Amino acid sequence: MAAKPKGAASVEVQDCIEQWRKHIDYFWTPTLEQLVGLAEQYNNHPGFRENFDKIDPHLSEFMLEAVKVYVTNITKQRL
Repeated sequence: MAAKPKGAASVEVQDCIEQWRKHIDYFWTPTLEQLVGLAEQYNNHPGFRENFDKIDPHLSEFMLEAVKVYVTNITKQRL
């Protein structure tokens, strides 16, 4: 993931998370809490974690962090 070095809160990473969320919407429209839950599953489930981390070490952990930033930003916008 080329944007990873820029940090979870970077515009580039947040754009990637937005694209991922839109992709999920084709199948299911999660609440913000469910979106974080899905990222937590990617991070906590050994199989998911292994697959993500094959792409880039610690990617599952980074994605969880980025999703939490995304949800925080969305929540602030709604206030």
